Amino acid sequence: MRLLPRRRSGATLSVTPDRPFLPTESITATVTLDEPLDDVTDAQIEIGYVNTYTYEWARNSTTDLVGPTSAGGRSDAKDWVSAGDAPIVFAGGTLAAGTHTATVRLPSWSPGTSDPAIAWRARLKVERKGKSPEAEAPFTVVVPAPDPLPTETRLVQGERAMANSIRFEIVTDALAYRAGSVVRGTISVTPTEPVTKSATADVRFYRPQVSHPLEKPPSPVIEWFSRPHVTVAKDLMLAQGVTTEIPFELTLPADASPTVEAVHNSIHWWVLATITYAGMTGAIERARREIVVYNA
Repeated sequence: MRLLPRRRSGATLSVTPDRPFLPTESITATVTLDEPLDDVTDAQIEIGYVNTYTYEWARNSTTDLVGPTSAGGRSDAKDWVSAGDAPIVFAGGTLAAGTHTATVRLPSWSPGTSDPAIAWRARLKVERKGKSPEAEAPFTVVVPAPDPLPTETRLVQGERAMANSIRFEIVTDALAYRAGSVVRGTISVTPTEPVTKSATADVRFYRPQVSHPLEKPPSPVIEWFSRPHVTVAKDLMLAQGVTTEIPFELTLPADASPTVEAVHNSIHWWVLATITYAGMTGAIERARREIVVYNA
């Protein structure tokens, strides 16, 4: 007599309301089981995010240890970061077939959904003897404007030893912007050495992904630049010790992911200003001002 394989218990999960969520809002998850589950010791709805990040690896042929070296490579990793849970009621070790609901509150520190770093999920978590059904549902977290608004952000310049002859100042009309907003400001440049060539000034957005895994060696920064850059001045005749001010406008993408501080990586936004001197061997000088991007 041929035995038929036992059908695996099925489960589906959905979240409501069907819209993006803000930090501190509550999510109601509904799970539907095709059949009862026995030998259950715990049942929960858990919310959290999949944190995708990069790390540096290399294997030492002598010690077989993994660590950062100049000969290493970059790898991707995905780790689950739990952000809360709520129990599902069951009795006598049996989780009944049918529909179960649980409500979980998003913590105030919830990072916004950001491709590829942050992907939020609600998932069923059952502890029992034998195989447990799996079910999950994605949802989106959006980030409101910071409260209080920032009063200062970082200005980075002089990163290149061979191209460090200009003192920059970058001033924006705000320090926090909603996705899709226009960023207006002024670039001030003051050469500290004699200038013999004309120059072009460009601006663009710069969004680096900084890796800081808890247990793995961090990878180098993953750089992203908005394209095309915006030329805000041509044929500039700069002079040593003289400050030239250049106004600019840049529009953030309407679907821009927010500034992110996650467990294993961070994504920040900057306005990047570049001064390029004319000629095949013209130097390129640059500086950047950090801004905060939100999307709620």
